[in-house]
Amino acid sequence: MSRKKSILIASACIVLGMALTGSAAHAAEEVLTAIRSTHQFYLDGERIELEAYLINGNNYVKLADVGEALDFNVYWNGAVRIESTEPYTGRATGSASTPEQARQDIAALVNGVRREHGLAELAMDQRLMDAAQELSGKKYTWHHNREECEAVADAGYPCGFRSNLTAFTGTAAPNIAQQAVENWAGSPGHLQAMLTPDADSLGVGITVEQGVAYCYLLIGDPTTVNPYSDN
Repeated sequence: MSRKKSILIASACIVLGMALTGSAAHAAEEVLTAIRSTHQFYLDGERIELEAYLINGNNYVKLADVGEALDFNVYWNGAVRIESTEPYTGRATGSASTPEQARQDIAALVNGVRREHGLAELAMDQRLMDAAQELSGKKYTWHHNREECEAVADAGYPCGFRSNLTAFTGTAAPNIAQQAVENWAGSPGHLQAMLTPDADSLGVGITVEQGVAYCYLLIGDPTTVNPYSDN
């Protein structure tokens, strides 16, 4: 059971600093002096020990220490990862979904969006799944129409299709599917693709590299033609 928690400090404000293994240090143009802070920290009225440093009048503490104190998980894996519903371990939890599970989750969430709009659910087509995964591995951040058409044709899907792409950082593995579908649902054009009325199938691809998730959704549409297909 969760309970509301707050940290009170005997100074003006607190700035949460990142000090996780693997983070990059950035050179500063000016030299900053860090002094070990003597301020006291309290959690739910009880004093707790936090290693803090005073820099330019602000207290800086490790985000990992805050996660441990408030019992939410935070760790470094190419980027800062925060799992607000998981207890603190400092590393990825066993409940973190794999990219393959996330692909299944995206398909389920897309079908949920279609049901909400009175449309039929779509089955996963292995040809579109293969094409979507190949495209996600290219780590595109914008659409490449010819490459998308060629990937779908090469995978053996004979018809046209609609495609959605999103790339984002800072999302823990269990939340990648939810974030991807939320991004698409919040964009009129991407939402329209998910709601293609004559669609017959879908394919999903996810590649995660250096903290960035690249997600592709292909919606098969037998009423359209792929110009690069031999059929």
